[in-house]
Amino acid sequence: MPARKRRLVLVDEETGEVVDPKPRVPHDFEGKGYTLQSVGAETPLYKLKLSGAEWDTLDYLRENGGANAYIRLTPEDLATEISANESTCKKALSRLTRLGILLKPSPRAAAYQLTPLRYWEGAGSTQVTATKRLAPPRIAPDDKAKARTAAKKTAPPEPTPLRRAAGEKSR
Repeated sequence: MPARKRRLVLVDEETGEVVDPKPRVPHDFEGKGYTLQSVGAETPLYKLKLSGAEWDTLDYLRENGGANAYIRLTPEDLATEISANESTCKKALSRLTRLGILLKPSPRAAAYQLTPLRYWEGAGSTQVTATKRLAPPRIAPDDKAKARTAAKKTAPPEPTPLRRAAGEKSR
């Protein structure tokens, strides 16, 4: 027996009147966009052994528009913003750039952008366009990150405590 198509309507429960549905409003970002944080085939950030200053640098750039455009940032400016030493900030910016998490328009520029492979603000289609235009390198672990994982692999496994069943005694 074929099913009949029915038209569903909204009905006011108190009066029994049929209510016209409101037209759908197209989604609008109002210039604010949203932040994508992809994890796909990239190396997870927790495996890179980032320092506190490096995490703070990522947060600062994300909060100040560095996810969709280059922003001017010097180690001196960053040091005052995240309450750190200038040399620490210079090392953080340098390492994040080497890892491929930050992009620079040129080696001498004091401008940085978060890689669109990991962070992006705006529509997904513009992320694809920006990724093609910028051709960012993949995020790859450096020696500091590899040393951490190598130390875990070479360390002898810690003995696990034996568990006894209820009422069982050791010999």
